[in-house]
Amino acid sequence: MDIDDFAGKTPEFILEDFFSGTLWGWGVTLGRMGGLQNRFTIKAEGRWEPSANTLSLKEVYTFDDGHQDFLTWTIIKRGEAEYEGRETLIDGKATGEQSGNAFRWQYTREMPAADGSKTKFGFDDWFFLHDSDHMTAHASLTKLGVEFATVNAFYER
Repeated sequence: MDIDDFAGKTPEFILEDFFSGTLWGWGVTLGRMGGLQNRFTIKAEGRWEPSANTLSLKEVYTFDDGHQDFLTWTIIKRGEAEYEGRETLIDGKATGEQSGNAFRWQYTREMPAADGSKTKFGFDDWFFLHDSDHMTAHASLTKLGVEFATVNAFYER
């Protein structure tokens, strides 16, 4: 997929609009061979600061084994459809681009496991807006350039 494939598709996905306020999500992680690795819920809270072109986004992922992952994003809108993000467990920065009803977000991040260990994965996230209150997310997680798992999640405002 290429982000330009979504040019002109509606409704237009504006990251800072969708992620402002409280959101809930539900998802699954599927292993490389398709087996279910886990289920999770998401609670997210975002705040857009227009004067700084910055979205502050806090997400809590609660997995079916009881462990949680906390993400605190600072996302800066760098251009009409370009974004840059930072979060404590990512290497460097995340980069994002928007076109039509889609948004692509790429980064490398350490993922905490239930036993407290961490594993570093590359993320290639795609978000697809259905309407003003519903979005689907699909992520490919890679390790050493090989897809290790996929994540599918659904968000509701």
